[in-house]
Amino acid sequence: MQVGEWTVDGQWSATPELNGIYREIRALGLESNLAELEAFGFTVIPGALSEDLTIRLRQAVLGAAEQRFERKLDLAGERELEGWELASYLLYKDPVFEEAVLNPRPLALITYLLGRSCWLSSLTSHVKGPGGAGLLLHSDTANGVPAPFSPYSHVANCNYALTDYTEAGGALAIVPGSHRHFRQPTGAENKLAGAARNRDAVAVEVPAGTAIVWHGNTWHGSFPRLVPGLRVNLAMYFCRQYVASQEIYGDCVPDELLARHGRDSRLAQLLGLNRFNGWRDEGPRLDARAKMPAGRNWQA
Repeated sequence: MQVGEWTVDGQWSATPELNGIYREIRALGLESNLAELEAFGFTVIPGALSEDLTIRLRQAVLGAAEQRFERKLDLAGERELEGWELASYLLYKDPVFEEAVLNPRPLALITYLLGRSCWLSSLTSHVKGPGGAGLLLHSDTANGVPAPFSPYSHVANCNYALTDYTEAGGALAIVPGSHRHFRQPTGAENKLAGAARNRDAVAVEVPAGTAIVWHGNTWHGSFPRLVPGLRVNLAMYFCRQYVASQEIYGDCVPDELLARHGRDSRLAQLLGLNRFNGWRDEGPRLDARAKMPAGRNWQA
């Protein structure tokens, strides 16, 4: 792109890490999504998952959930699972979850929010049946971070819809622009049902295969499911390295995963294998420091 007599090529010395991240976002056609993230604190990526990958992820989630809940689940007609239950620590349960984590389009936006040195904090599913109260509105900027929150993300989330999202079906709820409040919602602001419902909250009604990415400050929750059957998602939660991850990965990475991806891969970085801190008598791992992606995020 030409501006006057000089060229905008994204090689600015003031933004050494952002340059490459932005070029990737442009190549993936995500510039409008980036604008939505900045303006409203969230963005929707239609068709982020192929139909085949959506089916395989849904099957893997339901298989893990049935094992964890110790009961069969009825995707179309479930009536006994009231509200939602969490199927946690999914990454190592099926290689298909590695595909979800490394999906280029959502990961590019997560990288914009948190930098290339970010970690995967947890990979879970909120399996939701009919009834219950849904999930109150909240911000994921927690872990002892006091208000006012910073404008940049400490954490960020990608939520895959593995079934169609409708408000009656228990869809994700978002308050657009709430990342600019720099605080948690109050008790008068966090409701999603009844007369006290937060009127600024919108239902993210999207088909299965959609990804929703949001800034860590953004208020979100989920509506109660009012119809039989299950709403199935896959929640990928990421954090900067100074935030404690919800799930522990780096100390127990399966050999098979390393054989597929390598110890110096992006997935290995996301799992904390190249972390610098966390030593005992052996002292700091200077080799890990050298391999770690640039930690200087332009936003920080």
